[in-house]
Amino acid sequence: MGYEIVRLTSKGQMTIPVHIRRRLNLKDGDSLIVSVEGNAIRLQKLEPVRPLDENDPIWGLIGAGESKLGDVAENHDRYLAEEEIKRWRR
Repeated sequence: MGYEIVRLTSKGQMTIPVHIRRRLNLKDGDSLIVSVEGNAIRLQKLEPVRPLDENDPIWGLIGAGESKLGDVAENHDRYLAEEEIKRWRR
């Protein structure tokens, strides 16, 4: 893997070379994670979180836990309220 030399401005800014931006598909407004490893600075593209769609297999796990309730997605708030009432009555 090669390397590039870039200069910092007086404000600590630098320009990421265009071929690197293209390779990583970096666009205006994207976020980068900045970390320090020894005496090196590491930049990593922050991948946005993809929202789950209705066909995601995770939805099949709802209710599969200890409660054995299959309707947790639809009645989540009601179950929370019932458990909170039980907790306060103890």
